[in-house]
Amino acid sequence: MVRNSRFVLSDDLLKKLFDLFFEIVGNITSKDEFKKIFTDLLTPAERIMLAKRVAIVYLLLKKVEYYNICQRIKVSQATVARYSLLMEKSEGIVPAFKQIVQNDKVKIFLEETFNNIFAPGKIGVNWKIAWENKNNLEKKKTFGI
Repeated sequence: MVRNSRFVLSDDLLKKLFDLFFEIVGNITSKDEFKKIFTDLLTPAERIMLAKRVAIVYLLLKKVEYYNICQRIKVSQATVARYSLLMEKSEGIVPAFKQIVQNDKVKIFLEETFNNIFAPGKIGVNWKIAWENKNNLEKKKTFGI
């Protein structure tokens, strides 16, 4: 739980602070820069919390079942339900993720096609690798990650 000061900031000052935050975060050009800035700004617990929130939204968009999300991300069903409700009103993160989810659907389709061509049991196919590919694809479908 985040602890905010009991002293409320004025709306004008809060807007300026968000603008400053956007200037810092919006100018990030690489993963390394992103990691450095967020490591400096956030505690380890806050980084984990944000990563889990993003993962929950992503998995909900991929239509992964609540139970599987809870098992994989280690969160409660109430948390998943809360983000499911918040997504209905979202104007920021949901549109941003829709393109990523579309790309993932294409990748899964291509992997399925590849796995059908090189399925376990076909002549000239390494069965061990074919079974591993098939199992990994099933995990991806079930858990989304």
